[in-house]
Amino acid sequence: MRGREIIVWRYPRSYVTAPKVLVQVDFEVYGDLQGVNFVTHAKDIADRLGVKGFIKLTPYGSAIGQIQGEKEHVDEMALWLRHTGCPRSRIYTVDYQNWKVTDGFEYRNFNARV
Repeated sequence: MRGREIIVWRYPRSYVTAPKVLVQVDFEVYGDLQGVNFVTHAKDIADRLGVKGFIKLTPYGSAIGQIQGEKEHVDEMALWLRHTGCPRSRIYTVDYQNWKVTDGFEYRNFNARV
């Protein structure tokens, strides 16, 4: 096989990537969230990840909301809500409901509601 070259065809990554899966999920975070800027930190993380939706504090001390976006980014936001939170918050548990694949977005960005 001397003198012969083996040619390997490689496609650019843009041709072989899987299509983006858009998902949405409703959540409720339970813990010590009041007075520690939890909603502001959640909005900053969501904007950094590029997910859409909303979050707001309830009168009962929890935070509720919805996340929409690419599956990888929504999963990352869900992990942040469950394990990290903002620096002074204490998260006891997070309840996720209505995970589903969606065709598009209902929200333009991630909002912190009052």
